[in-house]
Amino acid sequence: MIKITDTSRTLIGVLWVAISIIMIMTGCARKSDLELGVKALSEGAYDKALKSLRIALTKDTLNPEIHYHMCLAYIHLDSAENTLSHYLELAELGSDRKDDRELRELVAVMLGLEPYPSSIIPMRRLNQFKGTFTPNGDLIALAASKRDKADIYLANLDGSDMKRVVSGGMNTDPDFSPDGDLLVYVSNRDGDEDLYLYNISKNETRKVTDNAAQDFAPSFAPEGKEVVFVSNLDNLYKWEIYAINVETGRTRRLTDNDYWDGFPRFTANGQSIVFSSKRNGSEDIYVMRRDGGAQELLFASVADDNDPTLIQEKLFFKSQMDGEWEIYQYNVRTKRLVRLTNNQWPDWNPQISNDGMKMLVSRKIKGRWVLYFINLDDPLDADFIAGEIRKRVRE
Repeated sequence: MIKITDTSRTLIGVLWVAISIIMIMTGCARKSDLELGVKALSEGAYDKALKSLRIALTKDTLNPEIHYHMCLAYIHLDSAENTLSHYLELAELGSDRKDDRELRELVAVMLGLEPYPSSIIPMRRLNQFKGTFTPNGDLIALAASKRDKADIYLANLDGSDMKRVVSGGMNTDPDFSPDGDLLVYVSNRDGDEDLYLYNISKNETRKVTDNAAQDFAPSFAPEGKEVVFVSNLDNLYKWEIYAINVETGRTRRLTDNDYWDGFPRFTANGQSIVFSSKRNGSEDIYVMRRDGGAQELLFASVADDNDPTLIQEKLFFKSQMDGEWEIYQYNVRTKRLVRLTNNQWPDWNPQISNDGMKMLVSRKIKGRWVLYFINLDDPLDADFIAGEIRKRVRE
């Protein structure tokens, strides 16, 4: 018979306590099904995420966190019916998760709605071709015309306190300098289309380009020294992208091929330029270094895509991919595409504020161009979205 001493008993007790602690710690460290689902979702494993989230839902059908993350997973899998069902659950549970900005945007798009309300900028009966924001986003400059003459105006976002600052000829394509003191624009006042600078505080204008070519679509660099633009400067039948130093007039050619290149715009850091090109057939969106090197495809569809603006990882542009010209937002990291406008009218000239939270768009309604303001920081109301889902369910 084995004799158990007091020392042995002590060691056995210590060992048992240690095993118990390890078992408790292991049990505590085990992730819940909800946590496993959230983790898989963050890794882009959407089917795996749903597997864990469905198990979690069987244990707690009233947990809004489960419905919220199932919404996101189904959105990524383009499952509209399931997405709408779980969003409606969020609304009926009264969860604040229904108010999530990104979720409201994506669910509204799934419903075929414009995710952000738009408001008209009233300007009597003028044709409003194009608008642009001041650097801080509190004012706009816009080109508007009567018949064959177009002037440039400054106004508040609601169209009030409108002031004409440029007139004489056809004046279009305004863009603010980074400090907001200057406006670069296109004018044909001397017979052909050249670039001009208007000093707002001094009320002075000077010519930037002076050639026999057609120069248009100017856009300031973030530090304000250069402007990129489109021109047929070197060949009457070839539209290429150029950059000009607004002080010295030194001009650099950035693209050189046999196809249309247009709509150049600097990225926020000033190191790259996004633009569109027809070098592959349809018009696609590209990015290149500031010196014109390393030209790479950024986005393409079977239709024409152009007029891009890249703010951090969000690419804004217009496209005919769904038939009519509409405005889209594409996340270059997640590859998520969101249609921002969805109406019966063609939408052109999307202009985005520096913070990416405001947009101007020109909409052609009954033969007249009208400028609209869209607040990209405030999607459709959650209760309105839920109401639209209920209508669909009843149908």
